[in-house]
Amino acid sequence: SSFTRYKSTHIPLGSLLQHKHTASLFFFNSFTSATSSDSESDGNHHKGDTFTVSYLINSCGVSPTLARKLSNKVNLKTPHGPNAVLDLLNNYGFDKIQVAKLVEKHPLVLLADAENTLLPKLKFFRSIGVSNTDMPKILIANHSLKRSLKKFFIPRYEILRRVLGDDQEVVRAITSSRFGINYGDAMNLVPNIEVLRQSGVPQASISFMMIHCGTVAYWKHSRFVEAVNTAKEIGFNPLRTNFIVAIEMLLISSKAVWESRFKVYERWGWNREMALQAFRKFPNVMRLSEEAFSKKMNFLVNDMGWPSEEIAEYPQVVAYNLEKRIIPRFSVIKILKSKGLLENNVSFSSIICITEEKFLENFVISLQKDLPVLPDLYRGKIKPSDVM
Repeated sequence: SSFTRYKSTHIPLGSLLQHKHTASLFFFNSFTSATSSDSESDGNHHKGDTFTVSYLINSCGVSPTLARKLSNKVNLKTPHGPNAVLDLLNNYGFDKIQVAKLVEKHPLVLLADAENTLLPKLKFFRSIGVSNTDMPKILIANHSLKRSLKKFFIPRYEILRRVLGDDQEVVRAITSSRFGINYGDAMNLVPNIEVLRQSGVPQASISFMMIHCGTVAYWKHSRFVEAVNTAKEIGFNPLRTNFIVAIEMLLISSKAVWESRFKVYERWGWNREMALQAFRKFPNVMRLSEEAFSKKMNFLVNDMGWPSEEIAEYPQVVAYNLEKRIIPRFSVIKILKSKGLLENNVSFSSIICITEEKFLENFVISLQKDLPVLPDLYRGKIKPSDVM
């Protein structure tokens, strides 16, 4: 079939939902049955292995050590079939490095029937807008090209297009996801999306979820509904994108983890309402491990003297890197305050959220004439205690 431009076949949604599958799949192992015969003589088998190693090195660009390892998984008899595969990959955007990476991860691709098995699927991806830049990413990252074009790829594409609205968004979703087009169970995806729409979540937020946190959409439906309802109860607005982030955090964190986090927050002066307020403002605060959160709070509260409740008002501050951003910037701010060169009511956002260039301009370069050691302090060459 020609896939110069794929046209929707309007497959009924009910039939689409019959194609259940798992997120972890083996790759290319059913492209062809053309493998070495068990009845081969030891001599011929050794000769085939030698050719395989040579081909992997010279034609696929893998190292000799890796070639010998891969030869245990794939046995090539002639260059004709593999050459056709490599030529096809080259036509669809693969460079030498990407070919080597693909063969390393999925060596059985070299046994594919290039014309009848691989080409139609590549044409399909091209027809929905996958570029030569993205094509290697999809093939290298995914484990699904052994799947049937008509029974799997086209139905899954139809579902994603119904959810996302157009081909461009579908391509963004399958190139950004670790497992691409074959991730998750469509039996959960469709009803989960419907719950979001019934809750007033806009299409922009649904697209954000599928592109940036696509695994969320495939969670078990009952668990997904529970997370949506909890996010509403906590006070998240379904019209805002952080509603999706909150759902993700609620799904990936067990109740035991939540309670453990609350205990850590309480040790740093946040009661439950303050912790929930911080979560509402910045749901990703839950991603921080207890150790990472405590290290950052220890520096900000004990070393820098910032009140814990102020950090709860602006929890984004704890998301930044401690050594590369938090310590250098707040050390400068503390010295400037101690020398009377900066007002005490400077906001967290003006310290931590601005760009590196802007911070240097506002708090280092512009005040260097009053305190020449500021650049060395910022770079960590001298300690704040040496300046106080």
